[in-house]
Amino acid sequence: MNKTLYFSHEKLDFLELRYSISNQCYKQHIHNSLSIGAILDGQRIYTNKNKTITLEKNQLAIINPNTIHSCNSFSKIVNKIYMLYLDKNWCFELQKSIFPNINEFIPFSNEILKNKTLYKKFITLCELLFSNALILEKESCIIDFFCSLYTKYNKNIQIELKTSEKIENIILYMKNHLKEDISLNCLSKEFNLSTFYIIKLFKKELNISAHSYFINLKIEFAKELLKKGFSIVETALECGFFDQSHFHRNFKKIVAITPKEYQDNFIQ
Repeated sequence: MNKTLYFSHEKLDFLELRYSISNQCYKQHIHNSLSIGAILDGQRIYTNKNKTITLEKNQLAIINPNTIHSCNSFSKIVNKIYMLYLDKNWCFELQKSIFPNINEFIPFSNEILKNKTLYKKFITLCELLFSNALILEKESCIIDFFCSLYTKYNKNIQIELKTSEKIENIILYMKNHLKEDISLNCLSKEFNLSTFYIIKLFKKELNISAHSYFINLKIEFAKELLKKGFSIVETALECGFFDQSHFHRNFKKIVAITPKEYQDNFIQ
């Protein structure tokens, strides 16, 4: 049996938490957020860029923003999973309170943290977020956990290399044209770059194709619209999908549940 629940709250708008009982397989994808995952039982195959890791209990999977990744079950075995998604800007402000001299978000250099104490604290945090505890308690525990995490691993993280200005401009253009069917030729003319150069640029800096990145941006935007109560049809159109089935297929490849199943977690 597959089951997925989400926690979000307007007063904690910097995070989203997913709990899944699932054997679904995810297509490799990206998030704009910092993502941290843990499984409660069994094993899963965790890929991060070009690395493949066996994720087990008592370990935390770390996915930096805009990092191509997936986390799939072995042979369709059902696992219980927590995935926490945190806004990059919120993380940066917290990091800055710990390391006053930094001037940009610091990613983790580790794809996986093998620390039983931190794992237990993370599971406790996830359980608390899904509980009826007061928002102040939830927020305090989130800050406490991530302060502990960053303080402990401050020697194991490195300053993120700035994404080149060229790819930043292309990404901004994509975000401003999500409703359109952008082609490589269109990007080539807009930025006076060859299509071959654009392909190499995305592969080198993000390890993902320009097309896949654009689809991921559309799906991230779709999730926001669905949470606001947009219909499936409206969301598909706003995100520039040809039809509802095209939207449904791409959404499920990345989120591993249907748009309706996702929306049901937020709209009552």
